[in-house]
Amino acid sequence: MLRAQLFLVTMLVAALAVLGNAPPAVAEPTVIATIPVGTSPFGVGVNATTNRIYVANQFGNDVSVIDGATNTGIDTDGNAGNGITRIPVGSGPIGVVANPATNRVYVANQFSSNVSVIDGATDTEIDTDGNPANGITRIAVGSGPVGVAVNPTTNRIYVANGDSWNVSVIDGATDTEIDTDGNPANGITRIPVGDRPLLLAVNPTTNRIYVANWLSDDLSVIDGATNTVGATVPVGVGPLGVSANPTTNRIYVTNAGNPIPGNDVSVIDGATDTEIDTDGNPGNGITRILVGDSPHGVASNATTNRVYVANQSNDNVSVIDGASNTVVATVPVGDFLWCVGVNPSTNRIYVTNRNDNTVSVIEDLPPVGGVAELPDVAADSGPSAATYAVLAAVLSTSLVTVTAGVWYARRRWLRA
Repeated sequence: MLRAQLFLVTMLVAALAVLGNAPPAVAEPTVIATIPVGTSPFGVGVNATTNRIYVANQFGNDVSVIDGATNTGIDTDGNAGNGITRIPVGSGPIGVVANPATNRVYVANQFSSNVSVIDGATDTEIDTDGNPANGITRIAVGSGPVGVAVNPTTNRIYVANGDSWNVSVIDGATDTEIDTDGNPANGITRIPVGDRPLLLAVNPTTNRIYVANWLSDDLSVIDGATNTVGATVPVGVGPLGVSANPTTNRIYVTNAGNPIPGNDVSVIDGATDTEIDTDGNPGNGITRILVGDSPHGVASNATTNRVYVANQSNDNVSVIDGASNTVVATVPVGDFLWCVGVNPSTNRIYVTNRNDNTVSVIEDLPPVGGVAELPDVAADSGPSAATYAVLAAVLSTSLVTVTAGVWYARRRWLRA
């Protein structure tokens, strides 16, 4: 019996050698679909609960809805005869965010300085004053709203008003703007931030809101409990995109540059409101994560601790490992990309390509570690059929245990 066991182990080693020194399977982000949307897509919002993706089409004045399961556009009026129908909103929609707790979608309309509210169950815009006689009423905010973010725990929506240097706070229960100083006598008071706030993000765990101020090269940190700025963190030149990972309490800011394009990402420690030196060497000052040119949108996946950066000038996406603060992959996408959204439940990433009027879908799934699995002979240029048969016989026996770290799946991916 011992001799038979040794023979089988020997055969296993020999078969692995024939395979060539195949590296362990690692996540290889790949574009799996390119979906047509409206004119000049800008912001993208994801509802992980319903697996619906919402795209704000700036010059189409509408929102496209994508089915994340099929990677196809949803016809919002249900009439196939007139083609894909999108959801009409205000003028110049830019930012868009979904609240998975309420299944409502909020769209910042830059040119009309208001916010549209969409019912995710019906794909229709909500009349926020409840009076259909005067048409659709939207939520008035500050001048030139761009970014929008939501805290699903508190049901508060935050809007970065780029032209008025402040942030509006909306009560999602009433669809009305909150007077942040509590004094109705002086009208609606908004939260003052830095110069030219464009995009923002929320950490629902800490109830902090992070606002990237493009012209003042800093990040405003708002306390969601008091609606006041608690800290201002210097970052790189021309901060634009911002994303928070609630699990690690790390905030990522793309430094797009101004006027010369930037090429790095700042990492903020949410516990101390300070920028992290990513190379760990204080002697050379703050080191940031180098990505592509003119990084715009950014999104983090709390499930995988990966961060995705849209490099507008290079038409690709940098994939950052949040544990090591290093770029582990670069994925080509469409033309003149802008924003990024992530569905942590499916590990799919959505990127808006403005010049293509499309959305690229990237799949970035971790491998199954420690699982003995055979490569696909037909799809993999690995072992011959004969070697494959030998390996199959060895692995199918109960006498050989393949431990984690010895053999990894090359073709199998962990799907949510």
